[in-house]
Amino acid sequence: MMTISDTDRGGVQVISRAAAILRCLEGEPAGLSLGEIAKRCGLPRSTVQRLVDALALEELLEVHGRGGVCLGPALMRLASHSHVDIVQRSRPYLEALTAETGETTLLASATGAELLILHTVVSSQTLRVSPVPGGFLNIYGIGGGKALLATMDDEAVIKLLGQKIKPLTPNTLTLPELLKQLEQVRGNGMAFGNEEHTLGVASVAVSLQTPQGYYSIDVAGPAWRIRQAREKIESALLKCREELLSGLRSID
Repeated sequence: MMTISDTDRGGVQVISRAAAILRCLEGEPAGLSLGEIAKRCGLPRSTVQRLVDALALEELLEVHGRGGVCLGPALMRLASHSHVDIVQRSRPYLEALTAETGETTLLASATGAELLILHTVVSSQTLRVSPVPGGFLNIYGIGGGKALLATMDDEAVIKLLGQKIKPLTPNTLTLPELLKQLEQVRGNGMAFGNEEHTLGVASVAVSLQTPQGYYSIDVAGPAWRIRQAREKIESALLKCREELLSGLRSID
């Protein structure tokens, strides 16, 4: 009869505890403190500290200022494969959106304080933006990020971003300005990024709520062109989301 050695039991216990830490951070984009993790997992704080340090070395976790811990980029890259279904289903709708607007469209999800690009349909115009699937963008500098931040309350947004936002361009909003804009997004459902992440690039976006979670759909391109066609783009985005959600319901 096979038996489990003490060494094996110890290894299994470590894996189990690490998994518990990862699970408790699920659905916590703003992250948790070491103390909060220890309390939720029922583990000593010193144990949590050791495991968090080890997971952070592998980029499975990220440790921010004041001990805030959230899921890391390596885990997010692995998790992106779980979005394959929504990417496949959304592809024809994003292609139609690009055809209608003439601009690049993106499907993205939130990973902590960053936006993970899941799929893009690149514009055929000579002057265009070409984000790469699998890449990350600062969540507060682009329309899609704001659309997802707007699904959170202000307290969660502040916890996620901190009290001061790092400026990416001269147009990057301050935290009070961002919170004010997010309130508008919650009211009208439409988010706008105006050269706040990259000079010369603007975007219009909506959030997309599915059984798999929240996503964003962005239309991005040269700032002057996006501003000029903003009303048309907003209409096309709402139509795209409605048709995509309808398509998801009919399949399910």
